Amino acid sequence: MNRKKLKKSSAYFAGILVSLLIVFFILRNIIFSFYLERKISSFNKEYHAELKVNQARLSNISSILITGVSLRPESGDTLLTVDSIFASLNFWKLFLGRIVVHDLELNKIHVNLKQVDTVTNYEFLLRERKQKNNEDTLLQRNYAAFVSRLVSAFFEKIPTSMKITNFTLSHEKNGHLVSLHIDRFMAEHSAFHSSVAVMESDTVRNWVISGSLDKQNHSAGFRLYSSDGGKISIPFIGFNYKTAMAFDTLTFRLWEEDKGDGLFHYRGLTSFRGLVLQQEKISANKVTFERLGLEYGVNVGPDYFELDSSTQVFFDRLSFHPYFRYRPKPTKQITFSIIKPDFAAEELFSSLPEGLFATLKGIKVNGHLAFNLGFFVDLSIPDSLQFNLDLKRNRFNVLSYGDACLTKLNDPFEYTAYEKGLPDRSFIVGPENPNFRTLNRISPYLQISVLNSEDPGFYEHRGFIPEAFRESMILNIKERRFARGGSTITMQLVKNVFLSRNKTVARKIEEGLLVWLIENQQLCPKERMFEVYLNIIELGPHIYGASEAAHFYFNKDVSKLTLAESIFIASIIPRPKWFMYSFDETGHLRPSEKDFFYLLSGKMLKKGQISQEEFDKLDPDITLKGPAKLLLKTKTPLPVDSVEQ
Repeated sequence: MNRKKLKKSSAYFAGILVSLLIVFFILRNIIFSFYLERKISSFNKEYHAELKVNQARLSNISSILITGVSLRPESGDTLLTVDSIFASLNFWKLFLGRIVVHDLELNKIHVNLKQVDTVTNYEFLLRERKQKNNEDTLLQRNYAAFVSRLVSAFFEKIPTSMKITNFTLSHEKNGHLVSLHIDRFMAEHSAFHSSVAVMESDTVRNWVISGSLDKQNHSAGFRLYSSDGGKISIPFIGFNYKTAMAFDTLTFRLWEEDKGDGLFHYRGLTSFRGLVLQQEKISANKVTFERLGLEYGVNVGPDYFELDSSTQVFFDRLSFHPYFRYRPKPTKQITFSIIKPDFAAEELFSSLPEGLFATLKGIKVNGHLAFNLGFFVDLSIPDSLQFNLDLKRNRFNVLSYGDACLTKLNDPFEYTAYEKGLPDRSFIVGPENPNFRTLNRISPYLQISVLNSEDPGFYEHRGFIPEAFRESMILNIKERRFARGGSTITMQLVKNVFLSRNKTVARKIEEGLLVWLIENQQLCPKERMFEVYLNIIELGPHIYGASEAAHFYFNKDVSKLTLAESIFIASIIPRPKWFMYSFDETGHLRPSEKDFFYLLSGKMLKKGQISQEEFDKLDPDITLKGPAKLLLKTKTPLPVDSVEQ
């Protein structure tokens, strides 16, 4: 009896299901149109847009044909038009509420991005959607699970086969037009290959892109190159970012690794052949990399994102393994390191990209080096910052300095001072210059004042003070701005004597290499470096060197400077053009400046560089007696200190 009831019930439910399917099949277009209209209405309301569809229908149970699609903001140019979209869906997954596309065909698509000044026709899509609640999900989210779901959803949505005809993407910004056109794009059995026509300023270039998208293994990759064998020049960035970038070939690969540990693991490769790059913040010249790439391993845990130590950066002959970890919760923590064990020094110096380090061009070396960089900080506790930097040598020797003349500090040379990036004045650093002073003709008070203010460990270190960098970074994090640099006297000297005034990333790296070479190869005695420094340092508006400064401020020879006068000159080194703001409306030093006097003299007393009597007699209320007194601006507010250290 129970079996009969079960069979009867099963037949009953099967009948209902079949009836529902029949009703759905008959009314499918009415149901679909109603559903689509509601979605379009909701979208337009939320994004203040006008999304229109001319016709949409189900051609059978799971195939959709949509024609005449257009999208634009309520007030703005049309962003998107599509003549027709045909999609064949997986019926059973659709029945369960999941959209999985088998076949997709798109015809005559035009994406038109337009910007006039700050007004665009696409920014409305980038605005944050309204939050349904104010609950902070940051601390609750498992990043590994979230990213895994996101990636799985992305690959599930990729069609088994895809055909796109007549696709155009254009971007116009303030009259500058760039467009990309594909006549025919086909992706079948995970592989694709297509030609791309790129136009900018009436110049047309033809690219080729080929690659694959593997839904099952969650992997993707492509190669991009020019159809005529020349370089691919990236459009738009020159106009918008003042950057030029071109390359022979770009290779990209990405694939997921399942290690069964509940974490999310991805590996990838991005590499360029024949890369040429020019960007004013990187280098003033074109930089050429014959081979540049990154092979990376990305791990996502419950509360962190990680670039693991198997990651390899390579350019030309050199390669190294960086490690990076960002932990957003419960507090933001950053860990970064590079460890490069013993390697041939020639690998580094022969791999320096053409155009990046002009001073080191042609340098020849032998021996070995080892590099170690470590960094950690909890941004909620700036004092937790840890920093170490070390470049060790093993039988390292410079065979030839090439175009560089790193020993010129030892002899008289012509120095050119710059003002706002332009040459201000040139003079000889040597006895031929009447303002030149050897160390024994410069007040000892000025020497110890400058050393204690700028670089107390100058005679002991090898050009770098990791602890000074650490303290500067801590202060910058606390102030949330660049409040202090960590430059040593050697670094300031190298920057001024050997390098251009272009503030670029390349110049900073080149500065570090030159400092390391000069100090570790002992190319110039410390006393001579300090002597040159005191004879070229900017100490006022168009005032260079301690001798000129002594006459400019106090109308006396630099050998006669008192302790107070010396401390004053040392105090203005970070902002020499603004010395006049050290004084109040009565012509006396401001209280904050007097605090510096007692702080610096206290250091000198503790080190035994001055006596207790000299400390007790120190009077910071100095009087300007030279031409400088005519430039006092006692009623002008203090400027923001923007001097580079």
